[in-house]
Amino acid sequence: MIERLPIGLLGVFGGAIAAFAALLPLCVGPDRIRSVLADRDLLRERAVGIAPYVGGLGVVLAVNKGFIRRIEALSFEYGYRATTAIYAIEGDLVAAVQDAIPRVAVYFFGPMYVVGYVVLLVFPLAAYAFAERLRPLKRLVAAYAVNYAVAIACYAGIVAYGPRNYPRVPGADPSAASVEPLLLDWFGGVTQLTSQVNAATNVFPSLHTALSVTVLLAAVSTREEFPRWTYVAGALTGSIVVATVFLGIHWVTDVVAGAMLAVGSVAAADRIVE
Repeated sequence: MIERLPIGLLGVFGGAIAAFAALLPLCVGPDRIRSVLADRDLLRERAVGIAPYVGGLGVVLAVNKGFIRRIEALSFEYGYRATTAIYAIEGDLVAAVQDAIPRVAVYFFGPMYVVGYVVLLVFPLAAYAFAERLRPLKRLVAAYAVNYAVAIACYAGIVAYGPRNYPRVPGADPSAASVEPLLLDWFGGVTQLTSQVNAATNVFPSLHTALSVTVLLAAVSTREEFPRWTYVAGALTGSIVVATVFLGIHWVTDVVAGAMLAVGSVAAADRIVE
């Protein structure tokens, strides 16, 4: 039986800080860090150059945070109920994934979904601040904003519950295989916190997948400058994508939609930066 570990918000921050301490010298290099930090004019120029993109992302995040309950109410009033349709497409695929992976893997996929996700999203923002050009950082921040903006629109128009909640959805197939809420069982403290900034119906598309694949695409495009980060980003992205399904949070359909959103967001970000 899987036992809940006493890891909360401090554990998430502690794990993320430890990962940063290891990844910065490994993927960026101490010489590059020192040379950029020593050039105050360059730092000022980069701060001014990235400010509009950070401001745009901040507006999108503020809308998401400030209107999350109103967006949820709007979706319930006018949105399309998609949960039973998603189940009709893939059936018990999520339950099959859980059955195929040993339960002890929750000790890996749980931290990956929470701590690994934080590291994957935040570290490249720091790393690209030390890149030769500012374009990779601009493109990544813009892609984050596009991801969130499109996801907010989807959540407003589509009401969809994750597979762990499917049995409680009206019209659910009573013969559906049970999906265990492994993240809630293992990481209860963190899931209670995220419930304050997220809604149970915000599953299509998977924003974890969308943002993770976005980072991976950005890492591949900067592989010549940050080759080690490309491998780390690939490992983290793969783990997080599997975790979203194994932990019972998202349908495979959500994951596919999230990957498609990532590709579109990166393409849109390229146009924005240009």
